[in-house]
Amino acid sequence: MSKRMLGYLRISRADRSRDTSLGIDAQCEAILSAATVKGWEIVDWYVDDGASGKDTDRPGLQAALAVLRTRKQRAADGLVAAKLDRLSRSVIDFSGLLAISRRQRWAIAVLDFDLDTGNATGRFIAGVLMQVAQFERELIGERTSAALAALKAEGVQLGKPSQVTPEVQAAILDHRASGLSLSAIARQLNADGVPTQSGAGQWTHTVVGGVVRRSAEQAAA
Repeated sequence: MSKRMLGYLRISRADRSRDTSLGIDAQCEAILSAATVKGWEIVDWYVDDGASGKDTDRPGLQAALAVLRTRKQRAADGLVAAKLDRLSRSVIDFSGLLAISRRQRWAIAVLDFDLDTGNATGRFIAGVLMQVAQFERELIGERTSAALAALKAEGVQLGKPSQVTPEVQAAILDHRASGLSLSAIARQLNADGVPTQSGAGQWTHTVVGGVVRRSAEQAAA
């Protein structure tokens, strides 16, 4: 039985005037060629045209993830991109996508990286990448802690008390650890009907970012 895959294509505004190998058509051709060799069936395409790869908060990618998130009668077995930087430019964001795919039991394939988590070799490579991402997180955490400690030593007041309940804060941090962007977390909280700090209005990426930042400050204190 052939593996059913979703094809993911992305090009930024800057890419449009540069290397044609990064174009939507070139990416599509590369995926179709690989599908022929590997016996994949490309059941649908998701495109982010003019979107930056700085995070995973892109309409096309989020729509593909929503399809893969549905376990009952799931339409595809995985997601394939022609190049790693089309999917993510951040090792931490990519690690988050790998973690989600592992937890939800679908595969990620990246052609230029020769990665396919649908096989043992791909899962091994994914594990190494996730370890690298964890190392990067820890380095960022250490630098943040050192910077906050220096500010506290100078008598700088850091942040303000949060009015977010521990339960909501834990949910936000769990979403962030799974790889969701701040905007995606805000949309999820609004969809779930979670009250904001003031009890009115909508969650935004700025408010969610404040919760994440305060949590980091508390952990470093």
